[in-house]
Amino acid sequence: MRGTLTATGIVLVVALVYASSCIIRPFRDCWLCDGKGHHRSKRKSKLSRPCRWCNHTGKRLRIGRRLWNRARRVHRDAAAGAKIAR
Repeated sequence: MRGTLTATGIVLVVALVYASSCIIRPFRDCWLCDGKGHHRSKRKSKLSRPCRWCNHTGKRLRIGRRLWNRARRVHRDAAAGAKIAR
């Protein structure tokens, strides 16, 4: 029983730390271009092209922040729908 409570506490602390990091720093470096906005082609190493994953910015929105934004959007749309139905 004690091990289960400890494991649950550790998981909750890790989730809380990740959620706070998503709030403080919602963007992270792109995994493909390493935050540069362009990357080298695998076939021809001297050519570089714009990164399509980050839209040439070098930053991508974190997964946790995407989930948070989607949940807020669903909540906002549901509240707006409830006001219209009244």
